[in-house]
Amino acid sequence: MPPSLPMSVALPPRITQRHLAHLAGVSHTTVSLALRDHPSIPKKTRARIQTLAQKHRYRPDPMLAALNAYRVERAPSQFHGTLAWVTAFPEAAAWRGMIQTEGYFHGAQQRAEELGYQLAEIWATEPGISASRLTTILLARGIQGLIIAPLPRPQGELSLQWEHFAAVTLGHTLARPQIHVVMNHQFRNMKLLVQRLHTLGHHRIGFAMPTANDERVDHNYLGGYWVAQHDLPSAVVRLPPLLAENLDAPTFLRWFRKQKPDAVIVAARQAYEIRGWLENAGLRVPADVSLAVASIPHGDTTIGGIDEKVGRVGAMTVDTLVGMLHRNERGIPATPWRILSDGVWLPGKTILSRPTSDRRA
Repeated sequence: MPPSLPMSVALPPRITQRHLAHLAGVSHTTVSLALRDHPSIPKKTRARIQTLAQKHRYRPDPMLAALNAYRVERAPSQFHGTLAWVTAFPEAAAWRGMIQTEGYFHGAQQRAEELGYQLAEIWATEPGISASRLTTILLARGIQGLIIAPLPRPQGELSLQWEHFAAVTLGHTLARPQIHVVMNHQFRNMKLLVQRLHTLGHHRIGFAMPTANDERVDHNYLGGYWVAQHDLPSAVVRLPPLLAENLDAPTFLRWFRKQKPDAVIVAARQAYEIRGWLENAGLRVPADVSLAVASIPHGDTTIGGIDEKVGRVGAMTVDTLVGMLHRNERGIPATPWRILSDGVWLPGKTILSRPTSDRRA
């Protein structure tokens, strides 16, 4: 058995940024910025300090990082700059007509203010504004952090000189370029919704919405519905979903009469319209059929389903973006992140618990 080390032998001290500053002959602030690859430090100086840190096996102190984060959180907010809320609708204010987007905006705005930032609306598709012109405007205003709001249509594209900016997008509508995404976990939300409906006694759970609504969420609604149906007991009747380019009353009612669902999951924007179709056909909601959505509209207190907590998602977007700015991360990432937030179940007034005698599974 090898002898133990003498008690007098001590482990080498942790190499700190101040040690590196002394070795490099620069200030502690210069070392801190160089290790974050900040462009305010000359490239040669950054490379020299980073090489020195590798040579001496410098590692950040996690306890010190936690202490600094605590101090920042407790300190009074100071103004750090402006973040951009970038929209790309044909009209400047059209984004406010989306059922959840204002909720995202208010959550992001509140979190930005807590962290000492302003959130400025930027209309990227304003007539006469090119990608280079928009880049110039943003940089002239000192804006380096961008939140790309949901676009009007799926598979969207936005042109910009991205190398100058840290950017995060809300949702799956921005296909090009592929940047970091913060969004609701629509797949898990749909699974939770089906499971809750089943727990309440529904055994014929239908799914009906326009094709575009499922495309906007990268088909996570349909995928979550299929998986949740598969996970239910075998006695449950698995109904074929209805996806239609133009989901109108005749199309919906033909499907409804054939499949006879006792609950229907629909697109949030169409929920009240579909309720009218059902009532015009002599059916009561929720007495005869429950109506549910996987995304309760922001501010709605009536319809049942999943509350996506859109304000929280907006705040998460700001937290992600500010972290990128602090780490000096700019440009299109080599490997984009997907940061997802689970929703919560709310029964609302359109979902009924079925009597035990009606439950077949």
